[in-house]
Amino acid sequence: MARSPFADVVDGPAEDAVVIELGGLTRVALGCFTMTTVFLALLALAALGYAVLDHPAAPALRAVAAVLGALFALMVVGLAIVAIRAARHRQGLAFDADAVWCRPERTLVRLPWPELAMVRVVPPRFQKGVRTSAPRTPTVELCPADEAVVRRYPALADSVTSGEPVRADLPVLRFAFPLSCAADEPAVAAAVARFAPDRWPTTQS
Repeated sequence: MARSPFADVVDGPAEDAVVIELGGLTRVALGCFTMTTVFLALLALAALGYAVLDHPAAPALRAVAAVLGALFALMVVGLAIVAIRAARHRQGLAFDADAVWCRPERTLVRLPWPELAMVRVVPPRFQKGVRTSAPRTPTVELCPADEAVVRRYPALADSVTSGEPVRADLPVLRFAFPLSCAADEPAVAAAVARFAPDRWPTTQS
């Protein structure tokens, strides 16, 4: 069984909470990241090889190649460390009777149900003919009762999105979290229906 993103949390979601793992890097973003790392690794090998192999190159050029090779190698190591840290840190949402728990990064945020007016799942939207690395999975939107709620949780600033109000009485700002896959949408709907049925819209847009 997969380890919950909240497994190491003390005083976190209730034992009967519904936990949803959030999406990380998209396939396009992961592909770009991998290609960049491989390209830098090849440059590092080429530069270091030029610096150490026996050939009649000027000493100054070989010194420059050695420095560039070392810099590229350090960049590869840095990218590898970032990738390992991203893979080890899992993100998630948890729904229980009292609140929605958010863990987009290493912090834990508790959003009590009274501060949320609606929870919905929004399908990905794309313009025809436009290539994008935006997530191709549905997004969970937590719509606050008012904009003051958004300001009270600066740890979720990177998850704030805007757009047309979901309802006329709701603010334009809301929290958005991409799901790992479309198959997680029913679990979100079931969790909200179980713990806060009045927060789930009667129709999904």
